[in-house]
Amino acid sequence: MLELQLNRVDYFKAASSVTPKCMRLLSRDNVKKETQKIALGESNGIIQLFSIRKKDINPIFKSNPGKRITRVELGGRLGEIPDRIFVAAETQVRGYSKKGKQFYTFDTNVSDPIRCMAVVGSSLYACTDTTYTHYVDSNDSDTLTFAAKMNDIVILPLPIQAMPVIACQDRLLRPLNKSSVLYEAEIPGIPTTLILSNKTGGPTKSEIVYGTSDGRLGQLEIGSIAATTKWEIANPKHLSGISAIDFFDILADGVPDMIVAREDGTVEVYNFETTDEPILKYTYNGAESITNIEGGTIGNANYDELVCCTYQGWIFGLTSQPLQKELGGEILITQNDDLTNKIENLKNEIEELQRKLLVSHDRYHDEIESNANATSTVREFRVNDRFELNREDATYNLTIESEIPIDNVLLQCDVILDILDVEKNSAVMSFSDCDPRDNNAVLVTYRCQVNTTRLEMHVRTIEGHYGTLQLYITSKIQPRCSMLRRHTIKPLSLHQRSTISIDSNKPMNTMKITGSFSYAEMHSWIQFCLADVPERPPADRENRLTYTNIFLNTQLECIYRQDEAIFRSENVSTISILKDVMSKKATEKKITLNISYEFNDDTIASTLNQMLPMIAHYKTLTDKYNLIEPLKELVMDGSSENVLTPEHRHILDNADSIREQYKQTPVHLNRLCSMVADLFIDKHKFVGINVKAKIPNLFDKLNASFSQPQTFIDFFNTL
Repeated sequence: MLELQLNRVDYFKAASSVTPKCMRLLSRDNVKKETQKIALGESNGIIQLFSIRKKDINPIFKSNPGKRITRVELGGRLGEIPDRIFVAAETQVRGYSKKGKQFYTFDTNVSDPIRCMAVVGSSLYACTDTTYTHYVDSNDSDTLTFAAKMNDIVILPLPIQAMPVIACQDRLLRPLNKSSVLYEAEIPGIPTTLILSNKTGGPTKSEIVYGTSDGRLGQLEIGSIAATTKWEIANPKHLSGISAIDFFDILADGVPDMIVAREDGTVEVYNFETTDEPILKYTYNGAESITNIEGGTIGNANYDELVCCTYQGWIFGLTSQPLQKELGGEILITQNDDLTNKIENLKNEIEELQRKLLVSHDRYHDEIESNANATSTVREFRVNDRFELNREDATYNLTIESEIPIDNVLLQCDVILDILDVEKNSAVMSFSDCDPRDNNAVLVTYRCQVNTTRLEMHVRTIEGHYGTLQLYITSKIQPRCSMLRRHTIKPLSLHQRSTISIDSNKPMNTMKITGSFSYAEMHSWIQFCLADVPERPPADRENRLTYTNIFLNTQLECIYRQDEAIFRSENVSTISILKDVMSKKATEKKITLNISYEFNDDTIASTLNQMLPMIAHYKTLTDKYNLIEPLKELVMDGSSENVLTPEHRHILDNADSIREQYKQTPVHLNRLCSMVADLFIDKHKFVGINVKAKIPNLFDKLNASFSQPQTFIDFFNTL
């Protein structure tokens, strides 16, 4: 197979930001002569359709600004080419013909903005954050309310009846049958986008591909009673989240390739020619956050390309058209005849804009000086930020992207946590000293380079330490203004909602709480402690939630009703944190709680058996890292490599890999040792013994016997 070579061509800049699934390519009427038209919906409410001719924009229609557009879909009669443009803006859906005529306006009966949408024939499927509604000929057919937020929807074109599949924030995909959920399929990350396999659903019409916020990809076959995983692609390199997926034969081998766009501007092409699982064939590393991607023919009818749209509104193509021609062994750069004229026109436009800017600037100052009551207004700018737990390394991914350049970002938190920079950031990170009297535990500043619109960082939390992380995002616009965003650090911040029931064979610790509290009050207390708890308690009089600590792989079960709550976990520290928070919340409400415990001594061993192998791994890695330089000096001094043991030779041969793995080792090791100390303190706290003075002895024994788990466990229980 020939190596894929794609060249970037910039086409167009929208007036405002463009969110995911707000760009669509229309099919061509004449495949040989025409290029495809682009339908684009912007955050300022403008929907427009245009084509590209000789790199110039050929507008077909453009609407007036209005309510923010959150989705653009193509539809039409069943069996025909979908060439009608449907737009979701707030609670309204509008339809346009490919000539720009608005033929459809529908005000839905929902109160919240439409978040995702699908159009199939006369059926409209609309989802707000928590409400799904199916309309047939603009009439309600089915409605369903979810506890979790919905991120995307796809419709399986099954022969008997179309089946909607909803992607939810709680890492579950939910296939629907009318107004009921058939079942729940758990996936390894929070789904951000769904697409039918090959855009058709594959051979069975029931295959879908998903992308997640932590950068994973996977394919599921949706059955009538359960979903089957076909393949999964993990994210060992900690790449950014998946923002868009498409299928298009860019390699021209007769097999549709999977096109993937990531939030950090990376584009990937996967091929299925020789296997059922995707193989990475091409990677493009961009700097802008890509929200939409589709394969098609845009700039030249004879060449395929990948059309990308960024969050800031830039549209560019990765085209297979060569930008260079080989002739007589020399490389001649192809130039358009009118290139010089275009450059001159652009210079004239820039000069005219600069002149208008100066006139407006002078008018502004004259108005301020002559009118004492005049006030400056601050331009509104949109910022999209996310704070999500990553299962790969048990840290939170914090992403910030703005539609205009960012000057600086200040991170402030009232609890201790670690802020880890990402190599791809175009900013300088600095730490400031904190005064606890000012309620500051962390102060970090990012000073951005020119035209920086996106930042990404990792946040490492400590369970039991909870508070608020505040982001002050300052833009480069004048007058200077800052936007404040807040994210909550939960007491059990490393626990993730799970559908896996508690293992009945595991030893468990139990805490039972009784008192005069309501069902809703206990639900709110649990919501304060844990993520992914529904906003409102279920209608049932009793609720059960299951969580997994993604760092230690321990489980937590919460069963609660009015006047009673039961918590079960093999980790004593988890029970201790819950007990402290519940007691504090009850005191604030002046509610008396009766708390009883049932502790199982076997849980100490099971929890330590989760920690000690990881500690042994990181300590062994540290020893190997510390040997690299002495071994290199030994070899450089003239000693023969024959004197090295196979183990030492292996360390030298893999020195680069060991250095790479070691980068986060001290932090992980410190984190695990702190967890061992917390477990030791919490175990004795419940029997009223303060053992903090014995922590040094505990660490000495841990350093001496980390590779002998049972020896350390026996010492742990007798100390």
